[in-house]
Formats: sequence, C-alpha cells, structure tokens
Amino acid sequence: MYWPAYPYQQYGRHYYMGRLIGEVMPHCNVHHLMRLGRESQEYPDIMLALLNIKPGMIVADIGAGVGYNSLRLARLIGPYGRVFATDIQSEMLNQLMTNAYTLGLSNNIIPILASHCNVNLPPNSCDLILMLDTYHECINPPAVLSGLHRALKPYGRLVLVEYRLEDSLTPNMYDDHRMSTGQARFELELNGFFLSQTFESLPWQHILIFNKK
Repeated sequence: MYWPAYPYQQYGRHYYMGRLIGEVMPHCNVHHLMRLGRESQEYPDIMLALLNIKPGMIVADIGAGVGYNSLRLARLIGPYGRVFATDIQSEMLNQLMTNAYTLGLSNNIIPILASHCNVNLPPNSCDLILMLDTYHECINPPAVLSGLHRALKPYGRLVLVEYRLEDSLTPNMYDDHRMSTGQARFELELNGFFLSQTFESLPWQHILIFNKK
C-alpha cells in the first residue's frame, strides 16, 4: 500500500507512513513518568548498560521529561561529559533541572527547549542520542530525524527504545504508543539511517540502534 512520505492529519490525529502517532503526555501527568514500579517494568539501568556509555561522552536525551534517564546518563558520562536534555515542554525542563540540582548533577546537564519540528541540537555534537518512549509521539518525524541526523557525529548512534507492538504481553496501552521493529526500521531508513543492532532483553521494549547511512 502507498503511504505519503510526509506527516498528515486525518480526523484530528496525526499520521506518518500509515502509523497513527501517539499523543504527547502533558506535564500535568508527570507523576506517570516517575511512577512506582517503572524500574521493574523497564529496567533502565540494564538498558543503559547495553549501550556501553563511557565517561566523557556527549549524549542527548530526547523527550527527557523530568530527567528519569537524563540523571542516570549524567552519572555515567561523568564531569567531563555532557547530557543535552531536550523536551517540548518548558515545565518538564524546569522540574528536570530542579531534580538535577538536588542531586548535584546540574553542571553536566544542558536543558534544551525543542519543538515538534526542531530538535535544537548543535550539529555534529552527539556520540549517542536516546529516544526512550518518545519517537512514536513525534508529529513530524522527517523534521525530527533530519535534526538528529545533523546532530550525530559520523559514527554516532541513535537509540530508539519502544514498547513492542508485536508482543501481546505488553502492559495495557494503546497501539499508537507501541512500535514494531519493522515499522521503526522502515521509517528511519527513509530518513537517512540504517538499523545496526537490536536488543530484545528488556521485558516489554525493543532497543533499536541506528547509525547514519
């Protein structure tokens, strides 16, 4: 079936390549991001260990929210690394930096207010870009992926972590907040990336690692 290679709207919802795009969680529901039990569902420390993040690296956390992963990344990259923590909601970033300051991690986290069309990252700056449960909510994937492509260093990695659409055991959530490996690969290959590695060791999520073509 033919799908237009650009985002489009239908009945008030956004679509891309035939996929219904998930709605962004508003900052008033931030308690869901820090919910009890999330660690046992997502294993964030195991996920980050699989990515082989080293001290001194420059990493970006796209859709950082209030810092669930940015704070972990800041500890891994140490005082000489940097975390670009991006979000489209300033309220999220304000709370993130309050959390970082409380934990003594504010010096190596740089908050960046992004938009649906502009990731606002410096060109050729990132060793790794993490999008955890975020890509499926981007209403303009080509614009976002173009910005991420520019921001990655030549051998940098773009990491998508998404709840598996293929898995019937995934916790109760709408399909527009899950993705299949095939759909993610299809969309990113259209936008200058190739799938280089996958991990399926998390309970409910894919880890999909892409590099620039």
